[in-house]
Amino acid sequence: MRELEDGSLQVEGPLAGPFKTTEELASTACELMTSQPGADATHGSRGKEYCALHYYSEQEQGYFLSFLSDIGGDGPDGRKYCLVPRKLQDLEHRRVVLLGPAHNHPHNPLPSERDMGALRPAGWSPLGTSRLLYNYATRVVSALRAGHWIPIGKAEGHWGAFKAFEGKDWLP
Repeated sequence: MRELEDGSLQVEGPLAGPFKTTEELASTACELMTSQPGADATHGSRGKEYCALHYYSEQEQGYFLSFLSDIGGDGPDGRKYCLVPRKLQDLEHRRVVLLGPAHNHPHNPLPSERDMGALRPAGWSPLGTSRLLYNYATRVVSALRAGHWIPIGKAEGHWGAFKAFEGKDWLP
């Protein structure tokens, strides 16, 4: 990982992949990210957040996870954060489509309202390490259940308050 002249972060890849589906990618990304020092939810305010990029290679027709970035720290509200890499260097796969960031929450395994806020850029769909997928365009939250993405709710309002669909919740 390195900082480029324009101030953006670049990570190398791949750390993991290829995967045939985003479901396989999410499951592996969760295990890899939460196994890092201080990354799982049991560390609370003393934990560490890690970011990565997930992407698709046209060449291999598969999904990949980049190496992890641990550049970040504590935000003004005391929550952990990591700076999301915006660029990828993958010498094996030159034609890739960046699908978005992946990151963990050491203070809480669920997406934050900040992650689901209306001001986030559309088109970047984070793969959460709690096996959750958030679509910024539709604001629908899906959970990985039995190997499939199942819509469980939607973010509402300016700040992204989660409203579960009937009969659904964060946990199965």
